[in-house]
Amino acid sequence: MQNMLSIGEMAKLRNVTVDTLRHYDKIGLLKPYYTDPDTGYRYYSIYQYEILGTIKELRRIGFSLEEIRKFLTDRNVKKSVQFLQKSMENIQEKIKELQNIHQILKTRINNIESFTNSYGNSDIVVKQFEEREYIQLPRPVGWEDKENLYLGLLELENMITGDIPVLASNKFGDFIKKEYFDDIRKTSYCFQKLGGYQSQLFILVQDEEPKQPTQKLEKGLYVCSYYGGLVREKMLVQLKKVLCYCDTHGYVIKGDAVRIMQVDISLTDQYDEAYYEIQIPIQGPLK
Repeated sequence: MQNMLSIGEMAKLRNVTVDTLRHYDKIGLLKPYYTDPDTGYRYYSIYQYEILGTIKELRRIGFSLEEIRKFLTDRNVKKSVQFLQKSMENIQEKIKELQNIHQILKTRINNIESFTNSYGNSDIVVKQFEEREYIQLPRPVGWEDKENLYLGLLELENMITGDIPVLASNKFGDFIKKEYFDDIRKTSYCFQKLGGYQSQLFILVQDEEPKQPTQKLEKGLYVCSYYGGLVREKMLVQLKKVLCYCDTHGYVIKGDAVRIMQVDISLTDQYDEAYYEIQIPIQGPLK
């Protein structure tokens, strides 16, 4: 038809799909200028080219089809300016949200790189930590109770408010009771008692707003080491090495060991690349 665009021509000119134009016709957002009653073919006026362009622009800046329908109905300059001002406000909110997410991801990448670089050629180091806040799961979890372990981690994640899930973060941890240390020094004996051991799960609170009261890990020196894998026996072997290191160097152990997941399985399919860090609080060597 003269001065008319077929649905295919309109779709190609505006870089949209034919299915999109059919959907807009169906919901009454952009009806064809003419539909052939015999063939059902849709034809568009060249003037509808600009309307389709407006729809695309508004979709790009985040408006729903219903909001666009309202914008295109009984337009005038004042109404359109108000609509676009609302659009600016929405964009500013999204920019703020994306900047926050960008900072969170940047921090998480830095944490992984810092952890990876902190050990160098040594697998045991002494680190200074500032005071850290955490929320503790109110019930203990048995070392062999994996189902309850993962349930506990989900509960902890729901106790804080954040912009994105606790992906690739160094927030989850548990306490290994000091009363177990003598058994752990006797590794083979310790393996036999695995089923009786319990941990207290926690999640560190940094920029999030906690929904529960927080507790604090004291600032100070910690003897630290790491291991890869999700097998408890690997943790026990490494923890024994750290305890022996403390004994050899005359460090006085002040409390329970802290075990924090530094690289979690959300980043890798290789379980040996899931790294945990063991941190034992000390008050300095005996003279």
